[in-house]
Amino acid sequence: MPTTIAEAFGAVGLPHQEVVRWGTTPSTSKSGIYIVSLTSFLDRVDGALPTAPLATRMVDRWLHSCPDLKLRNARPTAQLLMNQLGRFWLPDEVILYIGKATSLSARCGGYYRTPIGALGPHSGGYFIKLLSNLDQLWVHYAWCDAPQLAEHAILGRFCGNVSDRAKRTLMDPTRPLPFANLEWPKGACKDHGLTGVRT
Repeated sequence: MPTTIAEAFGAVGLPHQEVVRWGTTPSTSKSGIYIVSLTSFLDRVDGALPTAPLATRMVDRWLHSCPDLKLRNARPTAQLLMNQLGRFWLPDEVILYIGKATSLSARCGGYYRTPIGALGPHSGGYFIKLLSNLDQLWVHYAWCDAPQLAEHAILGRFCGNVSDRAKRTLMDPTRPLPFANLEWPKGACKDHGLTGVRT
């Protein structure tokens, strides 16, 4: 069954604190967990999209910024790259990325500011930057004192509940992570075949 925001935070007993639009920095510098989602709802999966709304211009920009970017050891066209990225989209899920932060305001602010292909200040979850609907995304967050442990547990809960139907569409069904999470547990990466993705 698809995971709601409430279920994700509930997996570690965290109360939801606030939801903001993508691009809006959380008002707190406390440590915690943040979740990028297609919906502002806590207990519904309304808003799930059947295919990834990828932005061709952002993929083109990524290829231009990273001349060493390769897919399976060959330089891809924008269309080939978009086809590959689309195979990591979960059509019945609304959660796109789960992240941890020692400071929610600093981490999310860094995430928003980092251009596609840049190393920092926060280059993780960069698949998000390739979407055409950034202005329609939401960022939910909750405070916690042990964000690394909480992130691990929430990702485990998410992966364990991805539907069989969604797994059948994935490039790597053994790691049914949210679209923009590329690694979990530590050292276990999605089989995306990409190298040279950052300058």
